[in-house]
Amino acid sequence: MAVLRTISVLEHEVIPILPNDVSDAEHNTSSCRTRYLTEHEAAALLRLNDQRRGFCQRVTDGIKLAQYCGVVRLETCVLEVLPKVGFAEISTEDEISRSRAALLTMLRHAGSVAITKVDNVPQQTVRAPLLDVFIRCFLEEALKQAHRGLLSRYVEHDDDLPVVRGRFLAHGQVKHNVARPHLFRCNYDEFTADNAYNRAIRATLDACRSWASSTATQRLWWETHARYASVTSTRVTSADVGRLPRERMTKRYESVLTWCCWLLAMSAPALAVGAQHSPGLLFDMNRLFEAYVGRLLEETAGESRLVKRQGPIEPLATQSNEGAFYLKPDITIWRTTPYGAPSSIERIIDAKWKRLDPDAHQWGIDEADIYQLVAYAVHYRCRQLALIYPMPKQSDEKEVQLPTFEIPLNASSASETITIAINMVPLW
Repeated sequence: MAVLRTISVLEHEVIPILPNDVSDAEHNTSSCRTRYLTEHEAAALLRLNDQRRGFCQRVTDGIKLAQYCGVVRLETCVLEVLPKVGFAEISTEDEISRSRAALLTMLRHAGSVAITKVDNVPQQTVRAPLLDVFIRCFLEEALKQAHRGLLSRYVEHDDDLPVVRGRFLAHGQVKHNVARPHLFRCNYDEFTADNAYNRAIRATLDACRSWASSTATQRLWWETHARYASVTSTRVTSADVGRLPRERMTKRYESVLTWCCWLLAMSAPALAVGAQHSPGLLFDMNRLFEAYVGRLLEETAGESRLVKRQGPIEPLATQSNEGAFYLKPDITIWRTTPYGAPSSIERIIDAKWKRLDPDAHQWGIDEADIYQLVAYAVHYRCRQLALIYPMPKQSDEKEVQLPTFEIPLNASSASETITIAINMVPLW
């Protein structure tokens, strides 16, 4: 089966729409290979809004994307949407590679699955299509579990055997073996690797066989497939994988099963109505960047500090003895007692997936973000707050002096001051 055409774009970019009767020669030219949609593809992409609200919208020039990044598989193409990490408005090949590396870095730090490290092989990894990278990550996880030994489970069987094994089924014997008295209908448990967990991996292998675009990934697919050849090939959906029981003995399969959920969600290109997941691996960059910043802060917080995300949720005001205008900080850093319990909030942090502009007034910081932090400071009685933004690629090549804002709470007392620091974190 031919490899699907890959469209590589940046978030918030507009993808032009061409007529459905574009010739095959035009499809294969490098100038438009990654820069257009047909009317059918655009219609399918717009239907994705039913499952992922706000993913894209129709504009005069084509389809405009929002802040979701990742991969969407359509019937005739694969769309990879990458984060915008630089100031360039044109998505060149270098910009695409840097954006792909940034997304993989954030997923590796913030996600619950293993992501191929891009530090050691940047030219090979970050220039490969994102779907190919995801498939390779899944294959490496599946192969690692096979090297450790496939997970075995007791599986119940009803079968005709020459000797009684387990429980003899008299009713089944009459129904199936009246003319075969040498066989016995039995119900028994067999400890085998051919169970639901490995069948989910085998189903994912079968689903993504034709998706791999690079020769190296195809070779890795065959190597992994050989390890799971003894597992029955069955139809498994993403929802089926999600319903598999998770316990202590299956913990080592957690990462590969997550990959199975994600990749199997892409196996239905028709964008069927009512599907539990969209056929893609899409990540809201606001939430992903928040998780990425939270993980970085956890790694540097120290033993006497505790990092909490999304809370505590408390009302800013009351009306008729009921809470109103609820506050939910992205990240709070707590002082802890000698026993490790949280005692008081030391710092409140909001992660903003926005680009700062050093040439703009006050770096282009949104006033609403400052007002939001002031509300946090007043309610939670915290004086140290911060806004954290992604560091554009151009910014990490030279030292920049970021602003700090001092907000007095009391004009007669200099000690009553809120400090809001502006920070940026690298994405590589």
